[in-house]
Amino acid sequence: MNVLIKIYDYFSQHKKLLWGITILFVVLLGVLTATLRYNEDIFDFLPVDDEYHESMEIYTKISDANRIVIIFESQSPDSICTVIDEWAVHVPNSITEVDMMEYIEQLCFVYQNMPYILTDKDYRKLDTLLTEDNIQRAVQNCRNVLSIPGTSFLYKSFSYDPFQLIPLSRGTSGQYAGAQSAFASYNGYMMTADQTLGFAFLDSPYGSTETQNNKALVDSLSNTIQAIKSQHPSVDIRLLGAPVVAVENANRIKKDTILIIIVSAIAFIFLLLYAFPRRKDIFLILLSVAFGALFGTAALAIFAGEVSVIVLGIGAILMGIAINYPLHLLVHQRYTTSVRQTLREVLSPLIVGNISTIGAFLVLLPLQAPALKQLGIFSSSMLLGTILFCVFILPHLMSSTSTIVREIPTPNIPNRCKQILPYILVPLLTILLLIPCVKSGDLFDSNLSNINYMTSQQRKDFAFFESVAPQSSEPAYLVNDAKSELNRRLELWNQYWQQKDTEQITSFFNQAATSSGFRPSMFSPFLSLITLPYSALDLSNKDNLVQLWPGKFDTTAMNAKIMTALSENFDYIGIFCSIIVFLFLWMSFRNIILALIAFIPMAVSMGLVVGIMYLTGLQFNIVNIILATFIFGQGDDYTIFVLEGCLYELKTGKKILSQYKQSIILSAMMMLIGIGVLVFAKHPAMFSLGVVTLIGMTCVVSMAYFLPPFLLKVVCRNQKLCQYILK
Repeated sequence: MNVLIKIYDYFSQHKKLLWGITILFVVLLGVLTATLRYNEDIFDFLPVDDEYHESMEIYTKISDANRIVIIFESQSPDSICTVIDEWAVHVPNSITEVDMMEYIEQLCFVYQNMPYILTDKDYRKLDTLLTEDNIQRAVQNCRNVLSIPGTSFLYKSFSYDPFQLIPLSRGTSGQYAGAQSAFASYNGYMMTADQTLGFAFLDSPYGSTETQNNKALVDSLSNTIQAIKSQHPSVDIRLLGAPVVAVENANRIKKDTILIIIVSAIAFIFLLLYAFPRRKDIFLILLSVAFGALFGTAALAIFAGEVSVIVLGIGAILMGIAINYPLHLLVHQRYTTSVRQTLREVLSPLIVGNISTIGAFLVLLPLQAPALKQLGIFSSSMLLGTILFCVFILPHLMSSTSTIVREIPTPNIPNRCKQILPYILVPLLTILLLIPCVKSGDLFDSNLSNINYMTSQQRKDFAFFESVAPQSSEPAYLVNDAKSELNRRLELWNQYWQQKDTEQITSFFNQAATSSGFRPSMFSPFLSLITLPYSALDLSNKDNLVQLWPGKFDTTAMNAKIMTALSENFDYIGIFCSIIVFLFLWMSFRNIILALIAFIPMAVSMGLVVGIMYLTGLQFNIVNIILATFIFGQGDDYTIFVLEGCLYELKTGKKILSQYKQSIILSAMMMLIGIGVLVFAKHPAMFSLGVVTLIGMTCVVSMAYFLPPFLLKVVCRNQKLCQYILK
């Protein structure tokens, strides 16, 4: 620390040089920040490994993820038709009628490549179906479905898949009947059966995740809607679909982020006005954090090029960590006679805390989720920029006189309560800490819809489509594009039918078809597949893999992948944060016992958070998973300052711990204010981040406040250990 003191002394004699360097540096940071791009895609919190990319690419193409549904609502079907016609004039790329021929062609492609789609479970099912009675029942079921008006287009699909093995055709007659009764054709337009809702479709050329482009598209469509509604006020027009929801998410995130930043800033200022009567001190605190934020955004511009708006929204939380550094300097100056003395007494815990906290956030960099990488860059750079400002620039702006600070009142716990408290807390903490060991699988929510924002009307529209769409009893299967897996499935298909009496199966189908009123050749496509050696699909043509599944997507598999990614990220963050923080603490204190005393409160805090979340029914998701780093980051700073205060008192006899605790309390109150604002966010992801982080903050402050003094007291009961940690 002597080197830093010498640098302070040098710039004290050369302040013009210091201000010149500072101004140039700020200008450079500002120029870099101006090049930063912003996005609002919540899926940036998902992993982006090759498998995920492939899955999402196929999903986007096969699940109509780019499709926008235009809903026209009126009591007059003729008015709906008129408005749809006018809409088609304004938006000529819209689809006002479903092209059944195209759909049938897709079906044929799928069924012709059935060997690549069937799972091991499907083959086990086939073993029970290939009897004369079951074949007769399957054929009769096809007849029952096709007898329902409007289902004739399924004829060809049944000819390829009489057992309805593939979810595209899978369903009961009741399901088809429900779908058929829900929709009807009116003058060539698709409407609901009661003729109060009409539909048109538009495919976004940008994909569901290109929010900026989709926003321009949705804005243009909204303007068209307003123009049409001005002429036809009796017809309500709404937009639905993944691109529309993505735009709605982006707008909601922006609004919540602005709310968080404004309200947090106002609350911070009022709290600072109370704690620091001198306005200059408040300005210096805010200036320190602002410099850190500018440093962080500039680092993002260099190393990432873009940033998720959600990451910037989390900046309100990170401010609570960054603000620790100027707070400690200014609060501590109240008890010293000069800025130089303040630096001598505070620099060590400031630097140690900063290095270990930065180390905790740096573990986010290897993660495959872009937003988590951005958060790692922004948070670590912001903290680095803040500490650089506090060490090299802030001391020269501080007054030489003592800082005036109002003490934050703290609760006075009676001695009797202090004696009883351990007997209550120890069992409770033990139970909470054991929960993560046995209930880790219940802690993660992989359902992305739970963190998507939709208006109440959009939820109603989605619920309507889900209620009338034919649903399979089992999730659809997404073909893996790995050649080895596809080849395995082809081999499995050929081996399976080689072991079956295909001639007898053919005879059963022909008899069943005739008795059910079908032509004998009705099931020839299916029988050709099982009797002829199936030739391999051209795996070099990726379009084949995409087209192979044009109707459904295995959302269960995707959710499972997300769940696995969340669990792995959580384990990774927990393990590597622990290792890195502990190593930094060990190197900084140069004493393994002190490192353990500083580390234990953070580990306990993490366990408590997990236990409380389980008991309250809360879960981690792709956004609030970052809580793990935050706990380590905040707990690290608070614990180090409390421990340094305790050690200083043991070595010198000077009562300084209360000074450190005052700055910790002030910082914690600011954090609680910033986090509390998140609880009022309307976006589910932001809200979950606020609630979970609030729990984490409470645990962190409590453990950092009480555990280090207690652990140090226990250790110092042994005279040799006490001498070891004080040397």
